[in-house]
Amino acid sequence: MINISCLKEVLAYYKQDFIPTLWKNERFKWEAVRWFQDHWDVNAPDFAEMLSRSLDKTSILLNSQNNFPAGMIIGFAKAAPDEVRAMFIALFDETKDVVERIEAFKLHSTILLQKYGKGAAQHYQYENAISTYLWLRYPDKYYIYKFKEVKAVASQLESDYRFKKGAYSDNVRSFLLLYDELNDALKEDSELVELFHSQPTKSCYPDPELRTLTVDVGFYICNYYSDYQNSVKEPEDHTAVETVPVIPESSIESYSKSDFLDEVYMTESRYDHLVAVLRNKKNIILQGAPGVGKTFAARRLAWSMMGEKDDSRIEFVQFHQNYSYEDFMMGYKPVEDGFELKYGIFYRFCQKAANQPDKEFFFIIDEINRGNMSKIFGELLMLIEKDYRDTKATLAYNGLSFSVPRNLYIIGMMNTADRSLAMIDYALRRRFSFFEVEPGFDSEGFIRYLNDLDNETLNELVEKVKELNREITLDKTLGKGFCIGHSYFCGREICTEEWLHSIVDYDILPMLSEYWFDDAAKYQRWENILQGVFQ
Repeated sequence: MINISCLKEVLAYYKQDFIPTLWKNERFKWEAVRWFQDHWDVNAPDFAEMLSRSLDKTSILLNSQNNFPAGMIIGFAKAAPDEVRAMFIALFDETKDVVERIEAFKLHSTILLQKYGKGAAQHYQYENAISTYLWLRYPDKYYIYKFKEVKAVASQLESDYRFKKGAYSDNVRSFLLLYDELNDALKEDSELVELFHSQPTKSCYPDPELRTLTVDVGFYICNYYSDYQNSVKEPEDHTAVETVPVIPESSIESYSKSDFLDEVYMTESRYDHLVAVLRNKKNIILQGAPGVGKTFAARRLAWSMMGEKDDSRIEFVQFHQNYSYEDFMMGYKPVEDGFELKYGIFYRFCQKAANQPDKEFFFIIDEINRGNMSKIFGELLMLIEKDYRDTKATLAYNGLSFSVPRNLYIIGMMNTADRSLAMIDYALRRRFSFFEVEPGFDSEGFIRYLNDLDNETLNELVEKVKELNREITLDKTLGKGFCIGHSYFCGREICTEEWLHSIVDYDILPMLSEYWFDDAAKYQRWENILQGVFQ
């Protein structure tokens, strides 16, 4: 008997990893079965060619670094097609005991090796390969046997079955009993069954008895689950978690509050307030005029809160008018001759965060007010709220439960000077705090930057822009959301007059022309003031 409690813990992780990682990497198993079923013909005139074609999709299952069963059996079939045909007919004869059939196949392979091996040391036709042939032919009855995996499954699930090296017959019989028991338990997990059935396309075997799924769970236990036990604490019950590569700590550069203030040109008090607001609300929108460095600040804000430049915990998207829920969360997308449920960037990132609950993750959305908020977020409008984090809701597309983890922060950016954009959706506005990112001309970091460049023309131009911002702020048709940001003047180690001219001519003046399109006199006055800096 297996320990059902242990299995439930395993399946919690398996379901989390299934869609974003496992299905992508392991779907070839279901494709291999479908391909074999479509091409197997034991009576084919050219048996070797048919066998080779039938095994064409088995990939590493029958050909790996030190194991070449497919190549050997195909070679034997070319040399002695009728003998190998008879071997497969006998192997697939369900009136005989399965262990006896496996032993007979091994024995005949030894004979063929002596006749046609051409000096090869072994034939590679052992329990693993032979069980694979059985699984391909009868996928609703058999599984793939691999000693290492079977032993790991028995151990992790605290079963009564024991597997010993050299005890071939006993191992195979115990393996079939163990996996039958595991298969029965998987069928009882309606969430897993529904999750699996949402994925296969026409190129995959539908696996109605979930035998291949059972094989995959065994593979997962052996190759993934033990790593989780050693590195990650028990997960929340989400539907899917993306596997995250482990990055050595020594390779990740640290990043502190002082690093942020050196680069972003924000006062310390403003930074402290920004972090406090984000930690409290979980969701924040950095709004401000063009050139205040909203996008630049967002990534560095995430780094400073993490304490390191770990970009694997940051995701970045940009909204636009055609961005949809299907892009963001999930939706059916055309594949080959049908449609397949695909999971969006936010869905996958939430599961990545859920898999590492002790670390903070940041989802950054540029131009957040350019998208149709209700259309993009759907039921997430509730789930992203601080008080509803980790609260499960049933998703419309797949009917499975989903929640937004508490360790995920959402940072949006919004340009307040774009007249073409409507006000942000009120329902979304209630879920976010809004933080005004202001020009940082007076910050300590920017002043140090000016001192390092040591250019009088730049200093004078900055003073004129500060005066310009004061007038923009007082303008009833504009306001501080239309001020000129400091980032236009950043990012240089050497200041040239040509560069400063380009800022004025191609960045600032075109913006002022739009601001004061109905006040030519005011625009002309400021053009003269800014150009006068260079005279």
